[in-house]
Amino acid sequence: MWFALGGGIGATALVALLVLAPVVSLVAGSAGAEWFVDVPVGRIGVVVVAGYLLAAGMLALILRTRRGPVAWVLAVAAVIAATVVSVYPMVAVASAVTERLGDIVPFVLRWIDSGAALFR
Repeated sequence: MWFALGGGIGATALVALLVLAPVVSLVAGSAGAEWFVDVPVGRIGVVVVAGYLLAAGMLALILRTRRGPVAWVLAVAAVIAATVVSVYPMVAVASAVTERLGDIVPFVLRWIDSGAALFR
């Protein structure tokens, strides 16, 4: 049980350090392009905090169980939850970009058509 708790805490901390930190810095960098893409910062923050609270809850449940396999399942589930919510900001920004691209592509096509009309 204690090894599962330690492993779960360590792996979750590694996910936060090696996955979440670079993803958040990437999202923060893309938030500088706010004029182009509306980055859903509030939704990203809520999902990440809720996901890590869920992972912490699963790790806390390890203290309540006396069975080793259950403890390991909870530890792995906590790491998976942390990984999923750590990658979510990229998915949210990519979704915002594709929505914005759907608005921009017709504008660019009209611009190209009007430019091509000058050469006819």
